[in-house]
Amino acid sequence: MSNTDLLTPYAARWYTAAQARALPPAGPTFSGTFTVALQGGSALELPLRVLPGGDKAIALLMSNQTPFAVEDALAPLVTAAAASLQPEVIAAVPTMGLDYARLVARGLGLADYVALGHSRKFWYDEALSEAATSSTSTQGKRVYLDPALVARVRGKRVVLVDDVINTGVSALSAVRLLERAGAEVVGLTVLLSEGHAWRAVVGELGAGWDQRVRAVGHIPMFEAAGDGRWQPMAGTL
Repeated sequence: MSNTDLLTPYAARWYTAAQARALPPAGPTFSGTFTVALQGGSALELPLRVLPGGDKAIALLMSNQTPFAVEDALAPLVTAAAASLQPEVIAAVPTMGLDYARLVARGLGLADYVALGHSRKFWYDEALSEAATSSTSTQGKRVYLDPALVARVRGKRVVLVDDVINTGVSALSAVRLLERAGAEVVGLTVLLSEGHAWRAVVGELGAGWDQRVRAVGHIPMFEAAGDGRWQPMAGTL
């Protein structure tokens, strides 16, 4: 049996603030799912996925696999977080940031948004790219800005949107790329921050840059606690 045969179907569930208050208190260990508190009092239940090696796990948000009802509930929260940074342009960190960046831009009344990407089209300029990896996809890849979109970001206050920030490498690459194109990147809005390793990485952009990251909720990393259960890793809450 392969690893893919062992995976249960992906499922995420959103709770209103009233429903979240009625949930039983979370224990010190978890099995199967983890429920994260969100801005405004609502909550999001996510499946736990075991990482290669078998001794660590993550609460997995797959933004392109959640029900539309979950997306509809979360989009206004991300939009409110982005609005606090007063953006003129919204840009997406690929690939999981694409759905929410589009919704945030529409929610802010903007005419369009900027989608960064990993696929190099034939007219792209390698100078408008940065190396990037993520915690869930460790293969070497690059993030690109379409040269046709440079005018859309040059001299503008840009806020990046992503679903989760973990290592911070994808965010760092996206910021550097946009700054090279002449953008003033004023912050990053995410659904969830995961652990705290990302703080030092985005700190390479300048002192206090981690304070420009606005998250709707925070999730820890997990380690095995025995009997098929998981506990938050020290220092990641």
